[in-house]
Amino acid sequence: MLVERLIPIKEKLQEQMGSVKWSTLILQAQSQAVNLSASSCYVPHFSSMQYLNYGAAVSEVEVNLLTRETTILQSDILYDCGQSLNPAVDLG
Repeated sequence: MLVERLIPIKEKLQEQMGSVKWSTLILQAQSQAVNLSASSCYVPHFSSMQYLNYGAAVSEVEVNLLTRETTILQSDILYDCGQSLNPAVDLG
């Protein structure tokens, strides 16, 4: 998804400059208001909906699409299972 958004910009920069640095590519994408984020949503199978709980997870990562190197900057997870069975366990 992100690669498809960056390919036209990368090709244009390569025509102008030859080699393209990652920072140059991202700065150019930002200046053209290219969305540099991706998201997804999981919907469980109906048979598993008898036991409901809610949660969300977000990770902030840097991905170098040229070298495929990834760096996880931060991850946050929120889980709500309803009424707590043991509040001491919830604290960790």
